[in-house]
Amino acid sequence: MRLYYIDDSADEKLAVFSALGIAEEQWNACFQLLKGFRRSLKASDGIYVQKELHAWEFVSGRGRPAGETIITKFRRSRIFLEAMRIAASLPGARLLNAVFPKGQKARAFERLLNRVNRNAESFDTRAILIMDEGSEAEYTRLCRRMHVFNPIMSAKGTWEDTGQAVRNVPIDRILEDPFFKDSQKSYFIQLVDFCAYALLRRERPIAARCKYGIHEGFDLLRAILETRASRDPEGIIRP
Repeated sequence: MRLYYIDDSADEKLAVFSALGIAEEQWNACFQLLKGFRRSLKASDGIYVQKELHAWEFVSGRGRPAGETIITKFRRSRIFLEAMRIAASLPGARLLNAVFPKGQKARAFERLLNRVNRNAESFDTRAILIMDEGSEAEYTRLCRRMHVFNPIMSAKGTWEDTGQAVRNVPIDRILEDPFFKDSQKSYFIQLVDFCAYALLRRERPIAARCKYGIHEGFDLLRAILETRASRDPEGIIRP
């Protein structure tokens, strides 16, 4: 079994989805790394262990994650980049990503689920989806439809077994509906939010973030990028 934590990040142009896959037998080791990271931030910067860290808010200097203690934007950028290094060090983790125009957000999610399904198949296992609360009805409905009807175009023009251009490939490796969880209570959802934001800022850099190197954060994730079954060198799903 593999657990895929999914979150998105968007601006006025792009919608990014990231899915962080964790094997069940390595989940506890990964959790201990994240817990240790949060404890280290409490010791070094006073950031509350139970405080939710939301990427765009955190790097922009908003919120008070350490109460009255001020954390500068530069220091926040260093923490953000360290979070990327922690993600890249998670044992057995794989990161899947999709980047689409903002108006194609549903299509991006659909393509990501197809990649998750193939990823689970490559590990000869099943997948559980865990997502942040919000848009439950939309994502559940889409997932249920794909469990039954999921037409896929052949990359070679036609499918060898049917001779047809389109084939129904249900996402049978993904079990149940997505499970929705308050991101405040999940280090993994918060981390994959950081990963999605890192890709967004790499794809759409803005001066205020480039000043602190946020646009370079995604490059730190190369060790866990899932590149199999993709023509993109980083495995990124695109339109």
